[in-house]
Amino acid sequence: MVDILLIGATGFCGRHAARYILEHPQRSKFTVGLAARSRSKLLSIGLPVDDTVQIFELDILDERAVESAVKQAKVVLNCVGPFWHYGTPVVLACARNGIHYVDITGETPWILDIIRKFDYLATKTHAIIVPSCGIDSVPADISVHLASQTLAHAPLGTSTTSAALHGGVPTGTIASFLAVFEDVPLHLLLFSAHDWSLSPVPGARSPRPALVYRLGPGSREVGGVAVFNRVNRALVQRTAGLREYARREARLCGGGAGAAGCSGDPACYGPAFTYTEFMPTGNAVSACVLSSVIGLVFATLTFIAPVRWVFKRLMMLTSSVPADHTLERGRMKYVNVTASDEPSPRYAKTVIKGRGDPGTLLTAVMVVESALTLLLDELPPLAARGGVLTPMTALGDGLIRRLRANGRIEIETAVVGSPDDDVEESKKTR
Repeated sequence: MVDILLIGATGFCGRHAARYILEHPQRSKFTVGLAARSRSKLLSIGLPVDDTVQIFELDILDERAVESAVKQAKVVLNCVGPFWHYGTPVVLACARNGIHYVDITGETPWILDIIRKFDYLATKTHAIIVPSCGIDSVPADISVHLASQTLAHAPLGTSTTSAALHGGVPTGTIASFLAVFEDVPLHLLLFSAHDWSLSPVPGARSPRPALVYRLGPGSREVGGVAVFNRVNRALVQRTAGLREYARREARLCGGGAGAAGCSGDPACYGPAFTYTEFMPTGNAVSACVLSSVIGLVFATLTFIAPVRWVFKRLMMLTSSVPADHTLERGRMKYVNVTASDEPSPRYAKTVIKGRGDPGTLLTAVMVVESALTLLLDELPPLAARGGVLTPMTALGDGLIRRLRANGRIEIETAVVGSPDDDVEESKKTR
């Protein structure tokens, strides 16, 4: 038995996740297994593997082999994508055997598929299944979670995030992005793009797509629509929906956690909550161009197969594996402003900064700390039921504490007077 089994340790992101977990300051508190298709390749890539690390030679398409490996772990950390192709057997094995699971997917149609197939099963075995524990969608989920806390759990209104990401795009990310358009049935792809597609209950309609986005009323920070706006929006909406569903269930059960199977959560976001994400551009003209280009790309990739073929060839020809030292030059800055749904709205501003390439180094940190939260920390009430959850419903404040202690990631939040106010100054004046 091992505490954490990392699948895909020879992949680009998986290699960095493996190194991070093997060199973790709490390494003495848990055991690790590394799984890859080739044992010789795994041992040749320079990871600090010693006799305490179990090596699994694993073909991820062999369902029996996957189940055998999964049953030997307490938490499975999956870095093998595209998840539409390779992720389902791993989630099935975890859900069937009551094994906890985290991954780095940003594939909303696949998340919708595993919810439909395995959510009920996972609640019966108490397996906690948490997709999207990397750059998609941990910062987005944390931002709204902290905003709710900062506003003393008042009902929320609009929540808007400016997401500035500077770094490379791994080939695995490109493959996952294209797999969504190439292989997912069109009806499932279109449905997964709908508002609240991952949520057990519907909520307020999201604002209509725009050419220019602002961080809040009167804000000077503007930008164009973010590439992964719908991915992160769907995940945050699932957090909101799961909490609202638990609240309703607790009320029907007669008062909360004491009722069989019920666990209320006071941190519901409220019926007016909406979430939007954009990429800052500096001026309105650049924002219009960015939004137009992204809209055109998504439309053509969805409906025109020859364009997908050309786009895939171009992306694969121009992509490359960056050297490790260049990954340190990357950075991330998420700035979220969330308004309370009150006659005189209050604003919570959350700033999440990361040092390192967002899609590799920071994603490795986030997913490993997510797995360690499941293994070592106290979890929120909703986690006790199992099922396909989200980072904040499954991991909550434990994950935030771990990321703050990491050294690569800074997380600050405060009530501000206006969206452009500085968080640090607002904290000093409170």
